[in-house]
Amino acid sequence: MKNHSIYPNHSGNDEQETIIQINRSLENFDDAFTVDIPKGAYFEQKVKMQREKLKKKWLKELFIFTVTAAVILGFLVIALFHQPEVFLTIQVMTVIFIGFYTFYVKRKVSHE
Repeated sequence: MKNHSIYPNHSGNDEQETIIQINRSLENFDDAFTVDIPKGAYFEQKVKMQREKLKKKWLKELFIFTVTAAVILGFLVIALFHQPEVFLTIQVMTVIFIGFYTFYVKRKVSHE
């Protein structure tokens, strides 16, 4: 039987020995550098912390929105009952402002 190996001077035993040495080296490498994989509880804790953080942020934003809305509505009620002319002027200016702002944003978006 002819030896059809790429390296004719090497025998099959040398190849087997090389494979065994490589496998041992890889096992030693795996043992030396272990990677700790977190448990499921770690991820559950991270999710819980993230949810708490998002909940606090949402409550803060809700509080700011509520206070802002109350202040705006308060001023509008005061203006409506004490100075109807000021209330109507504010309403007209708001409608005009929204119209110009909408036109400006549409124009800006269409040019980009």
